[in-house]
Amino acid sequence: MTASPLQLVALLSAIASSSARGVTSSFIAPHATSLRGRTSTTNNNGFISKHFATERDTADDDETFQSAIDENRRKLLALAPASTLPFLLSGGVASASTFSANAMETTNVPIATSPPPAEQVNTAITTTLQTPVSSPSRPLCADSAEENRIAIFERVAPSVVYIDTFSEKRDVFSTNVMEVPIGSGSGFIWDNEGHIVTNFHVVQSAKSAQVAILTASNGSLSSSSIKPAYTSVRPGALGSDGSTVLKDFTRSVYKAKVVGVDPTKDIAVLKVDDVPIRELRPIELGTSTGLRVGQGSLAIGNPFGLDHTLTTGVISGIGREVKSPIGRPISNVIQTDAAINPGNSGGPLLDSSGKMIGMATAIYSPSGASAGVGFAIPSDTVKYVVGMLIQNGQIIRPLLGVSILDSKQARQALGITKGVLILDVKPGTSAALAGLRGLKRTDSGIVEIGDIITAIEGNPIEKEGDLFKAIESFEPGDVVKVTVNRPEIEMDGDGSPQIKLKEI
Repeated sequence: MTASPLQLVALLSAIASSSARGVTSSFIAPHATSLRGRTSTTNNNGFISKHFATERDTADDDETFQSAIDENRRKLLALAPASTLPFLLSGGVASASTFSANAMETTNVPIATSPPPAEQVNTAITTTLQTPVSSPSRPLCADSAEENRIAIFERVAPSVVYIDTFSEKRDVFSTNVMEVPIGSGSGFIWDNEGHIVTNFHVVQSAKSAQVAILTASNGSLSSSSIKPAYTSVRPGALGSDGSTVLKDFTRSVYKAKVVGVDPTKDIAVLKVDDVPIRELRPIELGTSTGLRVGQGSLAIGNPFGLDHTLTTGVISGIGREVKSPIGRPISNVIQTDAAINPGNSGGPLLDSSGKMIGMATAIYSPSGASAGVGFAIPSDTVKYVVGMLIQNGQIIRPLLGVSILDSKQARQALGITKGVLILDVKPGTSAALAGLRGLKRTDSGIVEIGDIITAIEGNPIEKEGDLFKAIESFEPGDVVKVTVNRPEIEMDGDGSPQIKLKEI
């Protein structure tokens, strides 16, 4: 049985007082009685000891009494609860020296007959556990720039969606076909009709897709959402109960279908049906025209499954060129040092006012993670392509009706350093009607090189990227002037054939 905190304080005080008057006390057990002139105590093992209150006469008595006092102190401290020791060591003993011998006797009586009042024990413990009051916390935002970033994120985050893609796989033990998750990416809400814009390469290999949208909390999810819903989002920001990074929003997951894709620009449009308009928050569109290097930029996406991640940086370059998933060049691409990682694809790139100026599409990195060089398709290109995909379900672009040889191969194999070589001309196309020629083999087995396109409407063509860029500036049905170098075989004075290029 363990002594209570107040019992130990009172007893230790009594011992200190007895030491001053030459009186010793034995080990105090829970059951004790006090006698006038002497004290008799009984411990838990039934041991009885007696000490008479007499004056010390010799030095031997002094040593004996002092040893008894030290032994009693050690026993009391060994029995004391951990929460009581600080109080005993800090103030209880120090104040004990003021007690008298009579105080010792009167103190022992209530300890033996009744437990200490609860409020006294609580007071002692409370005094021991007090901690200093912490200093006032700093303001949430250090400056207006932080407040602006926070406001932009909280306004735009509900417009950014989490996309999971699935492929079909047949069960090896049956004929059942299962949906297997193959990847994830980002996207953003385009309009109130449920159109979602993302990259083509996000859904390129998918048979189906689903979209997780942040919706205003109203106590229940939409009846058209998937329940239960699979999502590859990592735990944390999106909890199992649908909680999100924004306390006033929850997560709703919907099946999505593909409306149209444009592989040459790496753009795809999805659509979620039966979504209440109140749950859709279309992104605010800006313009990519007139952007300047050094402007602030913000990217929101789902890198590595970490939903609604905000990164910041600047526009570090404009007018860049990257290749689409099918190898066609995408021109006028925006370069940014805002961190873009796998999973950010399809997410918006914002300006300092929170307007969408581009769509994250690619990074340049030797490791596969962000190296500070990310690229985004300009918003003006996204507007044009998305509008056409929603209207027609496909992209209608002007074509010359020719197939061409890669400029690198033409340079290495044929020594053509300028222009684009025509390999074949499609019958019935405008190029065939204009008389353009492709590569062909003669009856004698000689391979005749086709026309080499060197300019479109006076704009020089150095490689195939220049040709694509020049053609895209026109509409189907427009008439354009094409300048080509046509190889012609002429015989020299020795009768040897020579190839000469003739511009037509």
